[in-house]
Amino acid sequence: MQLENLGFCAPGQGGRFVAEGNLIAGVGRLPVNTDGGGLCSNHPGNRGGMTKLIEAVRQLRGEAHPAVQVPDCHLALAHGTGGQLGSRHGSATLVLERV
Repeated sequence: MQLENLGFCAPGQGGRFVAEGNLIAGVGRLPVNTDGGGLCSNHPGNRGGMTKLIEAVRQLRGEAHPAVQVPDCHLALAHGTGGQLGSRHGSATLVLERV
């Protein structure tokens, strides 16, 4: 739903977009979690939005791991939806650009 709501694919097409490999770092059209995601880069109970910002900056500077560096990266998006569903929600979207 986040991919659809952010406009990366049409409503109802999020599952197909993911299944087609579009999110795979290093090869996909829209690489996400290039730092490996919560299970690889930090404790799964503390996904931490700051780590996503750090990775976005690394991508923009061209300092990410070579296997997942997005070639000629000029824009990065850090988006997170947190909180416990049904009781409280918090979300933020940050777009960074290299100029």
